[in-house]
Amino acid sequence: MNILTLSNYYPEHRGGIEFVASNLVSRWRKNHTVRWMACEPASHPHVAEPGDIPLRALNLTETRLGFPYPLPFPASLPRILEQVRWCDVVHLHDCLYAPNQIAFWAARHYRKPVLVTQHVAPVPYPQAYKNILQHLAYLSLGKMLLENAEQVIFISQRVQEWFTQRMHFRHLPRLIPNGVDRALFYPPAAGERELARQQSGFASETPLLLFVGRFTFKKGLHFIQKLAEARPQWNFLLIGTGEVSPSSWGLLNVHVLPPQPQSSLRSFYLIADLLLLPSVGEGVPLVVQEAMACGLPVALSAETSSSLPNAPLIILDAVEKVDKSLQILDTYLNDKLKMDTLRILAAEYANQWDWNKVANEYETLFAAYL
Repeated sequence: MNILTLSNYYPEHRGGIEFVASNLVSRWRKNHTVRWMACEPASHPHVAEPGDIPLRALNLTETRLGFPYPLPFPASLPRILEQVRWCDVVHLHDCLYAPNQIAFWAARHYRKPVLVTQHVAPVPYPQAYKNILQHLAYLSLGKMLLENAEQVIFISQRVQEWFTQRMHFRHLPRLIPNGVDRALFYPPAAGERELARQQSGFASETPLLLFVGRFTFKKGLHFIQKLAEARPQWNFLLIGTGEVSPSSWGLLNVHVLPPQPQSSLRSFYLIADLLLLPSVGEGVPLVVQEAMACGLPVALSAETSSSLPNAPLIILDAVEKVDKSLQILDTYLNDKLKMDTLRILAAEYANQWDWNKVANEYETLFAAYL
């Protein structure tokens, strides 16, 4: 099978969708010919593998306006058309990105089946104009693409509900959660976590809260700042980059690292006491699944936690009630038995996620439309 898949960026951009695409592509390439197209802004050069087709692009919307929407150069148009003509099936990660829109309409022309994985619903921004533009885009360009694709796949029930309330699909949408790379993310062996913490330089008796992701409004960085100010006796380790600069907060208990490769993340999951992700406007962040697979307890906003029914999570009201969230965190972090129990339950819950299984489900779907 000849598969053409498109994502907004390559993994050098350090985003969840890019890592999802990478995990799927690496597995599909074992049995199929796969070409992966994505935008390659100058700030994030891609180390290409055979079959990768980078598209030169401007990234001004992210660097100047704060939302990731790369704009490919005009020379990308014939390249996209050529690859759509070549393939048997087109797979798109999300409906709004410009190359995905071009590939979709080219696929209609060449009569190629299109399957779309929709990762997110509208993302809340502090600027009203961004929210208005985003909703208009989803209900126009996004609606046309999703309603005319052969198959739409959602990664979480919450995202699926937002779209199904507003759109009618050609075929019943599928719910396929993302997977976990079991070679990279797994629970610690006996004594491994304690040794890693000792070697990390963070005191074992001081709670260490970990954040991994983009430093943006939607990820809840403003909320983390309030927590760090209210609990100077806790350490906060923030890994990522973005429009928010935690280093500028002037808080001695906040430690910042640049984005890390996936192969290094497990070491941080082992030394932390808790993954803190008070984000809004997303499905199930990949970092949550990876952390739980390593046996790390996770604290999520009530909105994001709704996508993980019956999961052993610490649920926070990350919108207004900071004091209430602090009380909840105090209750857990001051109770060793509760935290040890959460570690066991998190790893058990994560056993359901595996990229090999997910990749096979997609392959079955592709074959059904050929």
